[in-house]
Amino acid sequence: MTRPSQQTLKSAFTRVAGAAGWKWSDDPWRSCEGWRGFVEECAEGYEMDYSEYLHDISVRDLLDLALNDEATRRAEGFGEFLAAVQRVDDAFRDLLAEGPVIRPDEPRWWRRALPPHGGEEFVRDVEERLRVRLTETG
Repeated sequence: MTRPSQQTLKSAFTRVAGAAGWKWSDDPWRSCEGWRGFVEECAEGYEMDYSEYLHDISVRDLLDLALNDEATRRAEGFGEFLAAVQRVDDAFRDLLAEGPVIRPDEPRWWRRALPPHGGEEFVRDVEERLRVRLTETG
Protein backbone atom coordinates (compact mmCIF):
# COMPACT_ATOMS: atom_id res chain seq x y z
CA MET A 1 0.00 0.00 0.00
CA THR A 2 1.29 3.45 -0.90
CA ARG A 3 1.45 5.91 1.92
CA PRO A 4 0.13 9.40 1.09
CA SER A 5 3.63 10.89 1.35
CA GLN A 6 5.18 8.18 -0.84
CA GLN A 7 5.40 8.84 -4.57
CA THR A 8 5.04 6.15 -7.18
CA LEU A 9 8.19 5.26 -9.09
CA LYS A 10 6.80 6.97 -12.18
CA SER A 11 5.77 10.16 -10.38
CA ALA A 12 9.10 10.39 -8.55
CA PHE A 13 10.97 9.79 -11.81
CA THR A 14 8.85 12.38 -13.62
CA ARG A 15 9.58 14.93 -10.89
CA VAL A 16 13.34 14.29 -11.10
CA ALA A 17 13.31 14.40 -14.89
CA GLY A 18 11.28 17.62 -14.99
CA ALA A 19 13.50 19.33 -12.43
CA ALA A 20 16.52 18.47 -14.60
CA GLY A 21 14.85 19.80 -17.76
CA TRP A 22 13.94 16.42 -19.26
CA LYS A 23 10.43 17.33 -20.39
CA TRP A 24 10.02 14.33 -22.68
CA SER A 25 10.96 11.63 -20.20
CA ASP A 26 8.25 10.65 -17.77
CA ASP A 27 8.66 6.92 -17.49
CA PRO A 28 11.51 5.18 -15.69
CA TRP A 29 11.06 1.91 -17.57
CA ARG A 30 11.06 3.59 -20.97
CA SER A 31 14.27 5.42 -20.01
CA CYS A 32 15.82 2.15 -18.86
CA GLU A 33 14.81 0.59 -22.17
CA GLY A 34 16.40 3.53 -23.99
CA TRP A 35 19.60 2.93 -22.05
CA ARG A 36 19.50 -0.78 -22.93
CA GLY A 37 18.95 0.02 -26.61
CA PHE A 38 21.85 2.47 -26.63
CA VAL A 39 24.19 -0.06 -25.01
CA GLU A 40 23.15 -2.74 -27.51
CA GLU A 41 23.78 -0.31 -30.35
CA CYS A 42 27.25 0.44 -28.96
CA ALA A 43 28.01 -3.27 -28.65
CA GLU A 44 27.08 -3.76 -32.30
CA GLY A 45 28.95 -0.64 -33.42
CA TYR A 46 27.48 2.83 -32.84
CA GLU A 47 26.65 4.32 -36.24
CA MET A 48 26.02 8.02 -35.59
CA ASP A 49 28.54 10.79 -34.98
CA TYR A 50 30.08 11.72 -31.64
CA SER A 51 27.56 14.50 -30.97
CA GLU A 52 24.71 12.01 -31.28
CA TYR A 53 26.59 9.60 -29.04
CA LEU A 54 26.80 12.29 -26.35
CA HIS A 55 23.11 13.03 -26.76
CA ASP A 56 22.13 9.36 -26.60
CA ILE A 57 24.32 8.54 -23.59
CA SER A 58 22.70 11.38 -21.64
CA VAL A 59 19.81 9.04 -20.77
CA ARG A 60 22.22 7.44 -18.28
CA ASP A 61 22.72 10.87 -16.70
CA LEU A 62 18.97 11.06 -16.15
CA LEU A 63 18.88 7.55 -14.72
CA ASP A 64 21.67 8.52 -12.34
CA LEU A 65 19.66 11.48 -11.06
CA ALA A 66 16.68 9.21 -10.45
CA LEU A 67 18.72 6.42 -8.86
CA ASN A 68 20.16 8.90 -6.37
CA ASP A 69 16.88 10.65 -5.56
CA GLU A 70 15.56 9.83 -2.09
CA ALA A 71 11.87 9.75 -3.06
CA THR A 72 12.59 7.57 -6.08
CA ARG A 73 14.58 5.17 -3.92
CA ARG A 74 11.61 4.82 -1.54
CA ALA A 75 9.07 4.22 -4.31
CA GLU A 76 7.48 0.82 -4.76
CA GLY A 77 9.23 -1.05 -7.56
CA PHE A 78 12.54 0.77 -7.14
CA GLY A 79 14.44 -2.46 -6.44
CA GLU A 80 13.35 -3.98 -9.75
CA PHE A 81 14.13 -0.75 -11.56
CA LEU A 82 17.59 -0.55 -9.98
CA ALA A 83 18.31 -4.18 -10.90
CA ALA A 84 17.28 -3.54 -14.52
CA VAL A 85 19.55 -0.50 -14.80
CA GLN A 86 22.41 -2.39 -13.16
CA ARG A 87 22.14 -5.24 -15.69
CA VAL A 88 22.55 -2.74 -18.53
CA ASP A 89 25.31 -0.94 -16.64
CA ASP A 90 27.23 -4.20 -16.28
CA ALA A 91 27.09 -4.79 -20.03
CA PHE A 92 28.27 -1.25 -20.77
CA ARG A 93 31.09 -1.43 -18.21
CA ASP A 94 32.30 -4.62 -19.87
CA LEU A 95 32.23 -2.93 -23.27
CA LEU A 96 33.99 0.23 -22.06
CA ALA A 97 36.70 -1.87 -20.41
CA GLU A 98 37.83 -2.75 -23.94
CA GLY A 99 37.79 0.85 -25.18
CA PRO A 100 39.97 3.93 -24.79
CA VAL A 101 39.71 6.13 -21.70
CA ILE A 102 39.05 9.67 -22.88
CA ARG A 103 38.26 11.43 -19.59
CA PRO A 104 40.02 9.71 -16.67
CA ASP A 105 38.81 12.27 -14.13
CA GLU A 106 35.13 12.15 -15.19
CA PRO A 107 33.02 11.21 -12.13
CA ARG A 108 30.37 9.46 -14.28
CA TRP A 109 31.93 6.11 -15.19
CA TRP A 110 29.84 5.82 -18.38
CA ARG A 111 31.48 8.96 -19.77
CA ARG A 112 35.13 8.10 -18.97
CA ALA A 113 35.73 5.80 -21.91
CA LEU A 114 34.38 4.97 -25.34
CA PRO A 115 33.39 1.64 -26.84
CA PRO A 116 36.33 0.05 -28.65
CA HIS A 117 34.57 0.06 -32.01
CA GLY A 118 31.84 1.72 -34.01
CA GLY A 119 30.42 2.39 -37.41
CA GLU A 120 32.32 4.37 -40.03
CA GLU A 121 30.84 7.76 -39.12
CA PHE A 122 31.40 7.33 -35.37
CA VAL A 123 34.97 6.08 -35.79
CA ARG A 124 35.84 8.92 -38.17
CA ASP A 125 34.25 11.62 -36.00
CA VAL A 126 35.89 10.36 -32.79
CA GLU A 127 39.28 10.32 -34.50
CA GLU A 128 38.82 13.87 -35.85
CA ARG A 129 37.47 15.35 -32.62
CA LEU A 130 39.34 13.41 -29.95
CA ARG A 131 42.35 12.04 -31.82
CA VAL A 132 41.38 8.56 -30.64
CA ARG A 133 41.37 5.58 -32.96
CA LEU A 134 38.57 3.02 -32.70
CA THR A 135 38.05 -0.13 -34.70
CA GLU A 136 35.46 0.14 -37.43
CA THR A 137 32.72 -2.46 -37.43
CA GLY A 138 31.80 -3.99 -40.75
